[in-house]
Amino acid sequence: MRVTVLCENTIGVTMPQGLVGEHGLSFLIEEDHSVLYDTGQGMGILNNLGLMGKNVNAIDKIIISHGHYDHTGGLMPVLKQRASGVPVYIHSDAFQNKIAYIETPDENFEIPIGFQHTKKDYEACGAEFRFIDHFTKIDEHIYAISDIERPKGWKTWDVRLKYKDGEAIYDDPFNDDLSLLLETGSGPVVLLGCAHAGVVEILNDLSAKTGHTEFHAVIGGTHLGSAPETYVNKAMETFKQYHVKVVGTSHCTGFHVSAKIMSQFKNEFVLANVGSVFDF
Repeated sequence: MRVTVLCENTIGVTMPQGLVGEHGLSFLIEEDHSVLYDTGQGMGILNNLGLMGKNVNAIDKIIISHGHYDHTGGLMPVLKQRASGVPVYIHSDAFQNKIAYIETPDENFEIPIGFQHTKKDYEACGAEFRFIDHFTKIDEHIYAISDIERPKGWKTWDVRLKYKDGEAIYDDPFNDDLSLLLETGSGPVVLLGCAHAGVVEILNDLSAKTGHTEFHAVIGGTHLGSAPETYVNKAMETFKQYHVKVVGTSHCTGFHVSAKIMSQFKNEFVLANVGSVFDF
């Protein structure tokens, strides 16, 4: 199984020339089938697919990790570029009206951060939505997990992230936060979109549902960049608890937290940037 980083904040390779980095994330998973996990903001996905020699029509399935623009923005360009429709696996809460609520001394701001188009718009361009929840088999060796088990009263530490229902604004519980478990020849591999539900809680829930006591790799956005230091330390202890051999951080992890993880894991650490390829 091969995992290629198509979209991410930075570019990690010098060739091919012309790759685009953007605040977002997208992985291409290739084995018997080609599966696209997230689509970035939309500026880099088609460009980077082409430069890396990937065919957008070879993608058999698309999986969306959650309903934020930096993971869904490339969905429409991908759909429009394809010659036929494609199944899109997603949690129903991803279509909530997601916003960032910014409070300042002078006034408060609501910034839309969700899907840019309606569900009907995507369907008109070939999206065949398949709504999934909890622990679901997607492909022969690919499983999705959402609705993560968390302690009672759990809230995200990123208090800006909300959703609107009518005029009411609520804290986003991120039930739609959807991570992947890849069963590979190297062992179980976890791909994270943003880990808004908490990377510790995600790994613990995966372990409880699968019986896995070790994960070969954990790769993707950890959302530790805005997490308290106690949680960052807890995350690193959890990686050790599950004997993670490859810790690949990207996107919302943040430079300082990535550096801290690198200092702890050394040769087991890698940046998962645009152009990075992982073979399992």
